[in-house]
Amino acid sequence: MTKTPSDEDRAFTGAATASAPQAVTSVYTARWDYGPHHGRNIYHYTWEGVITPRTRVFVTVSEGQGENRFVGAAPMSVENVAPRNGYVDFRLFIDWPTDLGVVADFLFVNP
Repeated sequence: MTKTPSDEDRAFTGAATASAPQAVTSVYTARWDYGPHHGRNIYHYTWEGVITPRTRVFVTVSEGQGENRFVGAAPMSVENVAPRNGYVDFRLFIDWPTDLGVVADFLFVNP
């Protein structure tokens, strides 16, 4: 039996606000060591000429320093990502009472 999506299911797919598929013209990656932090903070990454308000930005975070990244006991989550002209801001929550090293990896896709 095939399940058809209910109105509630469709509300979470974004079908009403989805944009048409687009060809990708440029893909970039970056890594940045933000040093020790904890709690909820807004972070900033600048790359003039690459990041625009139309750029799709994907951010992942790991505990560690530089190339030494690992999955530790502290939950870390990226909560919001907002690209602008030349930079991106993102909110990160580090659920730990003391500072931990934070390394972010970025994937930038320009349609």
